Amino acid sequence: MFGDVERRKPHFSGTVEGLPPTIPSIPLELTILYNTVVLSLSLSDVNQSVNSLLYEGLVRGLEAYDAHFDRLDITKLWAMIFQNINDPNFIQAVDQLIYLQCVLWLVCNQLEKIDNVLHLLRDRGSSGSALNTHRGDLWQCVKSGDLLKDRNGSDLVLVLSLTSLGELIYTCAMFLRGFCKMEEGNYLEAVDILEQAAEGLCSKRILAEIYTLIGHCSTQMDRPQTALQYFRWALQADIQCLSALYHAAMVYRRLEMVDAELEALNHLSVALESWDQYKVGNDVDSQVLIRPEQLVQIPATCHLLTSVNWVHVKHSLAGRFLQMGRVEAAAEHYLDLLASFLEESQREIFVVADHTIPRIPEIYLEAAVALLHCQRFNDVITVSEEIASKMTCLISEKLTFEITVNEWLSSDCSKSTEAPEIDTSHQTCHLNSFSESQTLWAKKKETLNYILWAATAFLYQGQAFALLKNNKESITNFTRCVNLLLKVQVVGPPDLGVPDDQIETLKKNMIEVKILQKLKSLAFVGRGIQLAERGQNREALQNFQLSLQAYHDNFEAVYHLVEILWKLERKQEAVTYWLKQAEAEKRHKVNASEDFPIFLISCLKEISTSEEEAVSKKLDGYRSSFATRT
Repeated sequence: MFGDVERRKPHFSGTVEGLPPTIPSIPLELTILYNTVVLSLSLSDVNQSVNSLLYEGLVRGLEAYDAHFDRLDITKLWAMIFQNINDPNFIQAVDQLIYLQCVLWLVCNQLEKIDNVLHLLRDRGSSGSALNTHRGDLWQCVKSGDLLKDRNGSDLVLVLSLTSLGELIYTCAMFLRGFCKMEEGNYLEAVDILEQAAEGLCSKRILAEIYTLIGHCSTQMDRPQTALQYFRWALQADIQCLSALYHAAMVYRRLEMVDAELEALNHLSVALESWDQYKVGNDVDSQVLIRPEQLVQIPATCHLLTSVNWVHVKHSLAGRFLQMGRVEAAAEHYLDLLASFLEESQREIFVVADHTIPRIPEIYLEAAVALLHCQRFNDVITVSEEIASKMTCLISEKLTFEITVNEWLSSDCSKSTEAPEIDTSHQTCHLNSFSESQTLWAKKKETLNYILWAATAFLYQGQAFALLKNNKESITNFTRCVNLLLKVQVVGPPDLGVPDDQIETLKKNMIEVKILQKLKSLAFVGRGIQLAERGQNREALQNFQLSLQAYHDNFEAVYHLVEILWKLERKQEAVTYWLKQAEAEKRHKVNASEDFPIFLISCLKEISTSEEEAVSKKLDGYRSSFATRT
């Protein structure tokens, strides 16, 4: 039955086509219009036809009173009605349409227009209207039903009372106002407004979303316990509000409550896997034909209330287990993720995933790390090959990155008192040319991503083959990794007189260059270890030195370099390098804020404290004996 009603959407003007509007008929026509619009909204979302119905009804009312007007904007039309017509019967009939107009503006987030028309309504103060102009705040009057009162004893019945509609408008308007304040960063004011919204006519879903927003504001104000309480209330209001559960997990992470975080993420993962079984129903009072969800339009760019992504939750679980050292659980979650990617065969492996999670190739590489820790070396080789094979065919022969003037000027180097003057005319030309080549720059950045991903895949294949005692394949893959990384050249801005040392400093501060150098260092160490196992100590020494050149804070490279120098009877050099290592460790602690992607966790043999102490003891003994002899 309802399907038939939805297909035959009524057209107001069509019901009176050919009949001129008359003053006695207008109250009936406008009441029919009110009921028609409410029922239309109860069957479907707001659309242009609903706006047209309302406009045509107001026009017929003005025509009945011989009011002269051009095709006015709807806001001006309302102002004209307030100013020119004083008939109590017309006023009573047209007042009920004001709330419907507010509903249509709510959907478009046009809160200023709602304020304007409600102020006009209150300030009019006509004795023929159902207004009370002497009661407190305007919006409190809307909420309490004092601004527009329901007609008692009238033969014209409304399908939705003005009191209920007013409560609905109040709730949705406060929700949107609070949301806007939150977006502006006025969290305290946002909480106050959202709490008012929670006192209005709310469905379970809207109430849960209000509590979720208040929880987010509390988090931003550094009130994590308050935030957790609101997230709990959100879930009590609507168990399907999974965004509240996700944000609670993030607060637990911030508080380092690992067990609580993992429990929340596990619940999320289970709920999302069976999400298709849930049905969102209309849980508002049956007398309210218009659902508040229809009127609250949150921008698509806001992810606070959007559906939680299963991939995001699964990745969060896998990453946390990996960071905690629970590698078996991490590996299983990563394999679930990879299986889901393979099921969606239409998605290319290098496509950008959800903005809140890493790119898909990075997830593959994280999976490889987890599998390495689980000693599932053949699986590591298979997963890494999936990335290496897809990335290598996208990589050009050579990639040159030029550090632009923009980057140099924004760096700390340019703020040095010793920084040279720059030719302004040359600078402007260079900046303009850079602006015109945004697309080329983006393509180069993406090619760099391909190189880093493929190189990392070769690195982990090299490590897996090494742990499988396949020395030859291990060296081959480490060499492939190095060769790929050597395709990238980073150069400074030309002909600007920028000192070489400042260019080198800027290179080191670029995150892409840091990742590239870290990869290169790990590959040289891995290859050096394999060469040393084959007895090629001089070649191994060269690789350890190259590793330190690429990334001087690599302790593994220092350790193996010292050991190989000792084997080569170059003991004094070994002592020198070991002393330098102590300084490197201090620098590493200072630069501990360098956050590399999780897929760059080194899975080479970690140097234990006992091994480090053994080398220190051996070198200290040599220094003591050398000092005694001299």
